[in-house]
Amino acid sequence: MSAPGNKPFVLLFALLLLIFLSLGIGVQRSVLALDDIDEELKQLEIIIDIMGMIQKDYVNPEKTKTQDLINGAIHGMVSKLDRYSVYMEKDEAKEFNDQTQGSFGGLGIQFDIVDGWLTVIAPLPGTPADKAGVMSGDRIVEIEGENTRNINIDQVTKKLKGEPGTTVHIVIARRGESKLIEKTITREIINTNAVEKEEKRMLDGSIGYIRLRDFTRDAAEEVESAIQELRLQGMKGLIFDLRYNGGGLLNVAVKTSDLFIEPGKVIMSHKDNRGVETKYYAEKKPLGDFLLAILVNEYSASASEIVAGCIQDQKRGVIVGPIGHKTLGKGSVQTLYDLKQGASLKLTTAKYYTPSGRSIEDDQGLTPDVFVQITDNQRDAVRKAGKIGYLTPELVGQKPKEEAPHKVSVEEAFQPPKETNGEESIYDIELYTAYQCLKGAEVLLSLGAAQN
Repeated sequence: MSAPGNKPFVLLFALLLLIFLSLGIGVQRSVLALDDIDEELKQLEIIIDIMGMIQKDYVNPEKTKTQDLINGAIHGMVSKLDRYSVYMEKDEAKEFNDQTQGSFGGLGIQFDIVDGWLTVIAPLPGTPADKAGVMSGDRIVEIEGENTRNINIDQVTKKLKGEPGTTVHIVIARRGESKLIEKTITREIINTNAVEKEEKRMLDGSIGYIRLRDFTRDAAEEVESAIQELRLQGMKGLIFDLRYNGGGLLNVAVKTSDLFIEPGKVIMSHKDNRGVETKYYAEKKPLGDFLLAILVNEYSASASEIVAGCIQDQKRGVIVGPIGHKTLGKGSVQTLYDLKQGASLKLTTAKYYTPSGRSIEDDQGLTPDVFVQITDNQRDAVRKAGKIGYLTPELVGQKPKEEAPHKVSVEEAFQPPKETNGEESIYDIELYTAYQCLKGAEVLLSLGAAQN
């Protein structure tokens, strides 16, 4: 088979024009770009040669449509940048937009790539993944028989999301389990709240608890509403749980931070590839001067780190996390570009910094102020027992509810004793440590007030 020779310049022009148009760049700008073409740009001629070879000799001609090949080239180009930059074709762009709005079709899994593996940050409550027993920290090693080692976010989105009623087969590696776990899960329309009803409540008469699962469009408003509800119930201290929160929209992270910080203080900043810095400042009056503890772990990422980093640097509250772990360390900002024909490009355009100028990129992460003395096995036990966010009544100074006397039946008297696995005694140790921090601070404040 002989390779095609050099193509005429007009063919190179046509290809470059098509690429520029695919990226949403106008014809005039395309021509100007070609006016300044240099040696590096001329190397794009190899694309012409390869397209010619593929369209002439590839065994499956139905896969060699020009637009499909160009889309493949763009996917490859973007995927070489970093794991957060993604080129999304029309359907993928729609799914991504639906997800940030809080409604999408799929399994209901928040995920990221950790150590090269597709890792579950958290299953959303009540979703197919949650019902199927998928857990935070699970590593999905296969999807539909394909290994996920070094898979990128774009490929994950393609494989896990789809039409409601269709199924997807996954294989899970779970810490503490000797064998892989196989699951076939049916996709559904996923409608979620950033703050679930059962995850905003008073732990006792003065300490409140709110868990934020992601930073979707309305998350800041949901957090604000939850805080207002708890303040009406006498809240003097808040535990804000950002564990297993993989992040979301930058502007929502800024708005959420603004709920806690005095006007004029820096929330975060970012710098682009030219060194141009943009700073974000608190604008609103904070919702109160209540005590604040932020719960994080190694799966708290992106927008979660913006909020936690702001709270930590501005000394507004204390950051609590498991010993031996920092937050994920995603210190970059992605910008979403709407392209022609409904496609989108999510491109890393800046590095962000906490108010003191710290960068957490390259997996450096945020270090908690208070480390919880807990092993990974203990954390796994809490997670598997479904006790994240759970404290026993005794731990928060409350008496357990008295149950009505139980009348034993004849049948029950002859039943063998039920086996227990110790789950009755399991509680959220990390949450309890944060609770103790706030109760201690509450006592110190009361002593200071008494002395004054």
